[in-house]
Formats: sequence, C-alpha cells, structure tokens
Amino acid sequence: MKVLSLLIILAFVSCDSGMKGVEKEATQVPSVPKPVLKDLSSPPQSMSPGPYRYWPKYEKTPVTEMKAAEWHEGDHISSGWDWSLPAHVKPDPNGRLCIARLNRLNYKAEKSLKEIKAPVTPVLALWIKWKDMEPVEGQYNFDLLNQKINEAAEKGYKVVFRPLFSATVFAPDWLKKYKIPHRKEYKAAKVINYQVDHPKFHSRYLKFIKAMGKSKIAENPNLVGTFFGYASPSYGDEGIGPHGKDPDKIPHVVERINAWAQAFKDYENKVFMGGWSKLGVKKGFGLRRGFVEMYLYHLPSEESGQLLDKDFHLDVDEDSFAVDGRFNGDENEEYEESWASAKRGFRFGKNTNSFSYRYFTSNLRALQMRSNYLLYNDFSLMPEQLVWVGQSMGKSIADSPDIWCALRESYIKRWSFRNYPQDYFSESIKDKEFIPVKNFERGLKQRDTAEFKSEALVKVSHGVHQWMTPKDRSYDLIARKADQLVFNIDSQWLAKCGEDIALKISYFDQDNGEIKLKGFNKSQVLLKGTNDLKTVTYFIKKSEIKDQQIIIEGGAPLSFVRLIKVNP
Repeated sequence: MKVLSLLIILAFVSCDSGMKGVEKEATQVPSVPKPVLKDLSSPPQSMSPGPYRYWPKYEKTPVTEMKAAEWHEGDHISSGWDWSLPAHVKPDPNGRLCIARLNRLNYKAEKSLKEIKAPVTPVLALWIKWKDMEPVEGQYNFDLLNQKINEAAEKGYKVVFRPLFSATVFAPDWLKKYKIPHRKEYKAAKVINYQVDHPKFHSRYLKFIKAMGKSKIAENPNLVGTFFGYASPSYGDEGIGPHGKDPDKIPHVVERINAWAQAFKDYENKVFMGGWSKLGVKKGFGLRRGFVEMYLYHLPSEESGQLLDKDFHLDVDEDSFAVDGRFNGDENEEYEESWASAKRGFRFGKNTNSFSYRYFTSNLRALQMRSNYLLYNDFSLMPEQLVWVGQSMGKSIADSPDIWCALRESYIKRWSFRNYPQDYFSESIKDKEFIPVKNFERGLKQRDTAEFKSEALVKVSHGVHQWMTPKDRSYDLIARKADQLVFNIDSQWLAKCGEDIALKISYFDQDNGEIKLKGFNKSQVLLKGTNDLKTVTYFIKKSEIKDQQIIIEGGAPLSFVRLIKVNP
C-alpha cells in the first residue's frame, strides 16, 4: 500500500509540473536571436616594441600610397584599431591636410606634386622668401604666384602661402642698401633677423602687403590660407609681435594687422597668425599653433578654446572663435629619425619606438581641438588613421561622419595651469601638485555617474618627458573600465544622423570582463585574456537609442568608442 500511495503521489506531482510547464510555455514570447559576431581578425602586423606594441612599428608610408581603411558590414570583431568610414564619406574643402611643401616659386607641378588617391583634401604649403616675391624693389611676382597656385589645383591640391620676411636670408638683396640693423634675439639663435620695427624695413613690408591686396590673390579659391608671422630665433617668422609683449599694444604690430586686414578684406578667414593677438582675432584672422606633437599643450587655452570641466574632463568652449570655422591650424610633423638623435637634441627620445604612439595621440588631440589645417610630412606612420583625420577635418560636429571618445587620462603640473576663464575652479586646485586631464572627445562624452566610477588603466610611457607633466607622471593611461560606462551623444550630430549607425569599441582583451550593450539585442563579448587590442563593431538603429546615450556594461577596459553615420 505504501508503494502504491507513493506512486500515486509522484504521478500527481509529475502531472502538476507538466501543466505548469505548458502554462509557462504558452505565455513566453520567443526571443529574437542576437546577431552573430563575425571574426575578422587579420594576420599579425609588425608592431612597436614594449609598451607601444599596440601601434605599428616605425615605418614611413609615402602619402601617395595611403588608403582608407576597408569598411565592413555586419557585427564583427577585428584586430587592432579601426579607422574605417563608409564609402559615401567625402572630405570637406575646409579640411586642409597639408602633405606637400615647396620653398621655391618656379616649381614644376607635374614633377613636384604627385597624385593623392586617398579621399582627403591635399594641400601644398608654399614657403616663399620675400626676395623671390620682390626681386626688384616695387616689382612683385604675384601673377606668377597665382599661376603656380592654379597649377597645383590642376594636380588636385589647394595651396597655403607662407611668405617669409624677417631673416636676412629671406630678404631681397636690394634691402641691404638701407643699412637696417639686426634684431637682438631673446635666446641664442643661428638666424639673423632684421629689426622689423625699423622704419625702413616696416614701410617696405607694408608696401608689400598692400601690393598683395591689390593683386586680388586672396580671391583665388585655390588659395586656402596665408601665413601672417613676425620674427623668431628659428626660421619661419614665428610669432605675431615682440616676444613677451602684448602685440595689440605695439604700434608697428597694430599697423601690420590693419594692413593684412585691408589686403584680405572679405577673405580674412584665409589669414592665419603665427601668434596670439586679440585684435587679429577681432579682424577675423585664424591661428596656427604648431606643436601638437606635444599633445598635452594648451591645457586649458583661450586661443584654442580648450577647457577643463569641474571633473577635469578636457572640453571645448563652443563659443570660442577657434571653432567658428575660421582657420584653425597646427603641425604634426616631427617624425623623421633625426628627432631621436643628438642632432636634434633627442627631442622625442633616443629611438623611434614611441613615434607611432605619439603620432596616433597627436592626431586625436588635433581633431579634439577642431583643427581644420594640419601640416604633415610627406609620409605617414599610420596611413589609415591619417586618411580618417583628413575625412573628419573641417567639419562641424553636426556634419562629422563620426563622433568619438578616447578614454584616457594624463597629468599636468598645477603651477603651469592657466585659468580660462579667469578664476575657473581655481579654489578646487590650489592645493594640488598636479591635476588630471581626462579623455579626448569629439562629440561623444563619457562621464561617470554617482553609482559607477571609472578607473583609468593601461599605462603607456611618454617617449620623452613633456614640460607640462610632473616627472613622476610622464605617462598616459589609455583606457577606462567600470561596471557601466555612459556616453552622451551630441544632440546636433544625432539630429543629422540617419537611422543606421555603427558603433565601434576598441578594447584591451584582458583577463576578465565582458562588453554588453545595454538596451540593444546584441551579442556580448567575453574577454579571453590575450592582452591584444581589438575592436568590436555593432550596427544599431537610431530609434533604439534612449536619452541620447550609449551605455556599455561589463567592466572591460575600453580605449576608443566611435559612432558612425552609416547612411549618407
């Protein structure tokens, strides 16, 4: 009887459980399968040694051979960084990628300028001495200059004109008869400059600028910039006025500024100064800084619209003249082997191991600063990244093909920090020896929340100490991790975005963690501990984005996050 009773009870329980299973199955909604992540891993490349192993080994690729990164559809994981953009992306005419330089006026375009096949706006910089432009006093070669600008345009290049005046080797021979004294430099220099404020120099300089205006060369659409400098211990007419003085209070400098404004009337945005002048900015001139290779400089900076917010995130002053569309230039050019030699004072270290990393980081900083002109060598250390730079430059955030956030942290000396605006959170830093600089961002901002605080990690040493950093913090941390990282999308960019968006996340495959995209039906990435850098790509819908945010969970160390407009 006990056995029979037990069998009856078991049968009843089994029947009851089966009914519950049927009931549960009847109410369950079938889940949509998650897209499979394709593996697009490529064969290993030759990489830099040591801490720089996530960047290519030092190798110079001619700019004539550079190509855009290949675009792939569908969710996938790839090796290394991913600089790809859809085929519909075209460079902006104001995205001036200067990858050719000549210092003579009588060049032959067909021999000197090679075809650039990559989708960028290539620019030729003409560094022309005064003596070549005015070989005989009062006789100017603006017609020849105009002809050469147009010849460059026929080869696909825009032109930036950099006239050089101050050095004795720049000036015409006929100037010697006026016995103009030489300038005393504020530091040792091999360059001998004329005293540019001397009446006999100054008056003839102003005549040249007036003649340039009469030539109407400013109206040539193929001329996209003209350099307005001063004099310096180095070749190049650096600066805008006497060293250490306010140029707007120096009479002869004010006269120079007014002369340039008249010569480029209605085309003031083609003029870029070699130094900071509020009067020049008021006239409509732009600025060329020239040392983005030291990618932590100008922090913060009124002249480039750079701010640190209350939590030390690097930000952009959207009301700054620097981002209003006028000429906003920099130079990322010191990558020849000689910069790691005694000849150049080992400016960037004693070997080239760190060069690709510096190139990579300086390119990001230049775009973060909204540069629309960049001077380069005739080679690239990361050609696919350089093409990506050229496709982004010159565009507003709203019109950019992508927005991105480089998750990173560096440190600068507190004493070298200059408040902008005045008294900007000065109380919060007065007792600090150094302050952090968090992230490089362009339209996509990562901010911690009250619940989730991010940790900066993955240390990369600077190839050489940068003057603005404490000596014991001469490194960058190039990733962040948290159980949840929140990214805020620029509203104007999103408004101009089509329904299809690609999300690319570059991450370090460390021992533990995962990548989960909150609110989207996407496959997660489980870290395998290979310590490789990889990029996962998800294709998402604009309509699925909530609160203009992307939220990534899982605690993986993320380095670079990018959103891309897939639709034209």
